[in-house]
Amino acid sequence: MGRPNGFTVLEVLVALLVWAIGLLGLGVEMAALTRQISRARRAALVSATAAARLERLQAAACNGRADGSEAVTQGSVAIAILHWTWSEGPPLTYQVRLVTAPTRVVAGAAGAAGAADTMRAVMACDR
Repeated sequence: MGRPNGFTVLEVLVALLVWAIGLLGLGVEMAALTRQISRARRAALVSATAAARLERLQAAACNGRADGSEAVTQGSVAIAILHWTWSEGPPLTYQVRLVTAPTRVVAGAAGAAGAADTMRAVMACDR
């Protein structure tokens, strides 16, 4: 008598186990991808806000300079703080230093991706 066609219960259980492990791995990768997309969106928002602030500071550099700070928010949550300071350089030249610092909540969630960043610009004024 020959072997019957079909699968044994053990073969079906092993196949289901392999399938479940594959689905679990896919779920973990989807969660990691979602976190990375969220980090990238926050970083893009902070970069765009810092670039816009730097442009406004450059436009007003020859008329008046004041140190300051500004919160970058996503919805109602502050995700970073921009700090800028002015210094004088050679005659009729000013330098602005803009530091983007993530808030504690975002820095803790983002790990190393939540590091502070510094931008510098030098403006020459004619008088």
